Amino acid sequence: MFAADEPPIDGVAELQNRPFEPKWCNVKPSRFGTVRSLFETIEYCDDRGISMYGGGQFELCVGRGHVQLLASLFYPDGPNDVAPRAYNEPAVRTDLIESPLEPPADPDGMAWAQFD
Repeated sequence: MFAADEPPIDGVAELQNRPFEPKWCNVKPSRFGTVRSLFETIEYCDDRGISMYGGGQFELCVGRGHVQLLASLFYPDGPNDVAPRAYNEPAVRTDLIESPLEPPADPDGMAWAQFD
Protein backbone atom coordinates (compact mmCIF):
# COMPACT_ATOMS: atom_id res chain seq x y z
CA MET A 1 0.00 0.00 0.00
CA PHE A 2 1.25 3.47 -0.83
CA ALA A 3 0.72 6.62 1.18
CA ALA A 4 -2.02 8.98 0.06
CA ASP A 5 0.60 11.47 -1.11
CA GLU A 6 2.25 8.99 -3.51
CA PRO A 7 2.17 10.34 -7.06
CA PRO A 8 -0.05 8.49 -9.55
CA ILE A 9 1.59 6.41 -12.27
CA ASP A 10 2.12 8.73 -15.22
CA GLY A 11 5.01 7.09 -17.02
CA VAL A 12 7.73 4.46 -16.98
CA ALA A 13 9.86 6.40 -14.47
CA GLU A 14 7.11 6.12 -11.85
CA LEU A 15 7.15 2.34 -12.21
CA GLN A 16 10.95 2.17 -12.16
CA ASN A 17 11.13 4.29 -8.99
CA ARG A 18 8.98 1.94 -6.91
CA PRO A 19 10.79 0.23 -4.02
CA PHE A 20 9.78 -3.11 -5.60
CA GLU A 21 8.81 -4.46 -9.02
CA PRO A 22 5.06 -3.86 -9.32
CA LYS A 23 2.72 -6.70 -10.26
CA TRP A 24 -0.11 -4.39 -11.40
CA CYS A 25 -0.41 -0.97 -12.99
CA ASN A 26 -3.64 1.04 -13.06
CA VAL A 27 -3.48 2.58 -16.52
CA LYS A 28 -5.41 5.86 -16.50
CA PRO A 29 -4.59 7.25 -19.96
CA SER A 30 -5.48 10.83 -19.05
CA ARG A 31 -2.63 10.94 -16.51
CA PHE A 32 0.18 10.20 -18.96
CA GLY A 33 0.33 13.57 -20.66
CA THR A 34 1.35 12.22 -24.05
CA VAL A 35 0.37 9.24 -26.15
CA ARG A 36 4.07 8.34 -26.34
CA SER A 37 4.33 8.12 -22.53
CA LEU A 38 1.15 6.03 -22.39
CA PHE A 39 2.38 3.55 -25.01
CA GLU A 40 5.89 3.38 -23.51
CA THR A 41 4.33 2.47 -20.16
CA ILE A 42 2.04 -0.14 -21.70
CA GLU A 43 5.05 -1.65 -23.49
CA TYR A 44 7.13 -1.55 -20.28
CA CYS A 45 4.40 -3.39 -18.37
CA ASP A 46 3.89 -5.91 -21.17
CA ASP A 47 7.64 -6.63 -21.44
CA ARG A 48 7.92 -7.27 -17.68
CA GLY A 49 4.70 -9.18 -17.14
CA ILE A 50 3.12 -6.37 -15.13
CA SER A 51 -0.66 -6.83 -15.31
CA MET A 52 -2.61 -3.76 -16.31
CA TYR A 53 -5.92 -2.51 -14.96
CA GLY A 54 -7.98 -0.33 -17.30
CA GLY A 55 -8.81 2.73 -15.27
CA GLY A 56 -10.70 5.83 -16.16
CA GLN A 57 -11.36 9.17 -14.57
CA PHE A 58 -15.04 9.58 -15.45
CA GLU A 59 -14.31 10.28 -19.11
CA LEU A 60 -17.38 11.10 -21.13
CA CYS A 61 -18.19 11.15 -24.83
CA VAL A 62 -15.11 10.73 -27.04
CA GLY A 63 -12.71 10.24 -24.12
CA ARG A 64 -14.70 7.29 -22.78
CA GLY A 65 -14.53 5.61 -26.19
CA HIS A 66 -10.77 6.12 -26.19
CA VAL A 67 -10.16 4.46 -22.81
CA GLN A 68 -12.49 1.59 -23.75
CA LEU A 69 -10.67 0.97 -27.02
CA LEU A 70 -7.25 1.12 -25.32
CA ALA A 71 -8.41 -1.38 -22.67
CA SER A 72 -9.80 -3.76 -25.30
CA LEU A 73 -6.59 -3.66 -27.35
CA PHE A 74 -3.85 -3.66 -24.71
CA TYR A 75 -5.26 -5.29 -21.54
CA PRO A 76 -8.48 -7.03 -22.55
CA ASP A 77 -8.26 -9.83 -19.98
CA GLY A 78 -7.56 -7.54 -17.03
CA PRO A 79 -10.10 -5.86 -14.79
CA ASN A 80 -11.28 -2.38 -15.67
CA ASP A 81 -13.71 0.32 -14.71
CA VAL A 82 -14.32 1.58 -18.24
CA ALA A 83 -17.06 -0.74 -19.50
CA PRO A 84 -19.47 0.62 -22.11
CA ARG A 85 -22.41 2.50 -20.57
CA ALA A 86 -24.89 -0.34 -21.13
CA TYR A 87 -22.99 -2.54 -18.67
CA ASN A 88 -23.68 -0.09 -15.85
CA GLU A 89 -27.43 0.34 -16.31
CA PRO A 90 -29.61 -0.47 -13.28
CA ALA A 91 -31.57 -3.16 -15.16
CA VAL A 92 -29.42 -6.00 -16.51
CA ARG A 93 -29.89 -6.42 -20.26
CA THR A 94 -29.88 -9.87 -21.84
CA ASP A 95 -28.21 -8.77 -25.10
CA LEU A 96 -24.83 -7.88 -23.58
CA ILE A 97 -21.90 -10.15 -24.35
CA GLU A 98 -19.44 -11.33 -21.70
CA SER A 99 -16.04 -9.78 -21.17
CA PRO A 100 -13.51 -9.51 -22.66
CA LEU A 101 -15.22 -7.56 -25.43
CA GLU A 102 -13.82 -7.69 -28.92
CA PRO A 103 -12.90 -4.35 -30.48
CA PRO A 104 -15.47 -3.15 -33.04
CA ALA A 105 -14.94 -4.72 -36.47
CA ASP A 106 -15.39 -1.38 -38.23
CA PRO A 107 -14.46 1.33 -35.72
CA ASP A 108 -15.22 4.96 -36.34
CA GLY A 109 -11.97 6.63 -35.36
CA MET A 110 -10.68 5.67 -31.94
CA ALA A 111 -13.94 4.79 -30.24
CA TRP A 112 -16.26 2.10 -28.97
CA ALA A 113 -19.82 2.79 -30.01
CA GLN A 114 -21.16 -0.75 -30.09
CA PHE A 115 -23.03 -0.75 -26.75
CA ASP A 116 -23.34 2.92 -25.77
